[in-house]
Amino acid sequence: MNKIVTIKTKDQLKLSDFKRGEKHRLYVHLSENALSIPWKVPVIVVRGKKKGKVLGITAAIHGDELNGISTIFKLIEEIDPEKLTGTLVLVPICNVPGYMTNKRYFLDNVDLNRIMPGQINGNASKIYAYHLTQKIISKFDYLLDLHTASHGRVNSLYIRADLDNEETRTLAYLQNPQIIVKKYDESGTLRAWTNEQGIPSITIEIGNPNAFQHSLIDETLEGILNTMRHLNMIDGEVKDHVTDATICDHSYWLLSTKGGIVDVLPKLTDKVKKGEVVARVYDVFGTVKEEVIADRNGIVIGKNVSPNCLAGNRLVHLGVDEIELEPQMIPANDEINIE
Repeated sequence: MNKIVTIKTKDQLKLSDFKRGEKHRLYVHLSENALSIPWKVPVIVVRGKKKGKVLGITAAIHGDELNGISTIFKLIEEIDPEKLTGTLVLVPICNVPGYMTNKRYFLDNVDLNRIMPGQINGNASKIYAYHLTQKIISKFDYLLDLHTASHGRVNSLYIRADLDNEETRTLAYLQNPQIIVKKYDESGTLRAWTNEQGIPSITIEIGNPNAFQHSLIDETLEGILNTMRHLNMIDGEVKDHVTDATICDHSYWLLSTKGGIVDVLPKLTDKVKKGEVVARVYDVFGTVKEEVIADRNGIVIGKNVSPNCLAGNRLVHLGVDEIELEPQMIPANDEINIE
């Protein structure tokens, strides 16, 4: 019979309160709901025996993006706090209201990842975001923010990171992705705010929403463990993952101009050529109304999988200007400087 454990709720995350060499589970009180009951975010603190870096890993800032939750659960099982240097802070569900209603956004239909760091005197979502950033995220030295595609779309395993920034480029190249997109920090995202605070951060997109995809989860876990080796948090050789990834200078969506029933043709990670038909939009009688054409050579990062199509729908997320990197090993526990 499982032992019943009382999980305490704290108003602040103060890492020095937690005993070293142990795993700690708690809730952190953010804002309150309409019953005057606190929204409580689950947090796992794995405090190593020795002092070191604080690595934060967040998931489900969009409530329907679940692969990150399983990734964190598997990571908890992998790490022995007696052998850990530094601290892991794991937040499996950032957007608790969104998760509970199986929706991407917060209760007021606002995307939390567009309003960071929130506002103490703002609306409901901004107050929640403010407490999340101030009480939890601000305690990190590094952040890996786990996401998936949104409803009706699928993603490859890919990274969004500012590759012109040495520290975030290092984090990106330590992962185990299929694709890396050179992505400047969009205002209002958690990644943008943390990088502004001097907390190097990247976004890891792990496949599809509302599902556990264990092959992608396991690949993501390997990238996280590789990051921990690089930060001297755990023992082991730092692995070279960047030579397996396609690097894209930027990415964008190919859109429909007609409404109807859409069939998106390429698979994830397929290479497409300029002039290639990537989707067909039909009317309800089966007549082709539009063929959507790739305007450049590129690689399919993500795609629409919902046949119901409005004019202007996003259909194919195309990564372009791929850079083939020369094979080279990542220096163990050292800075990476790949120009």
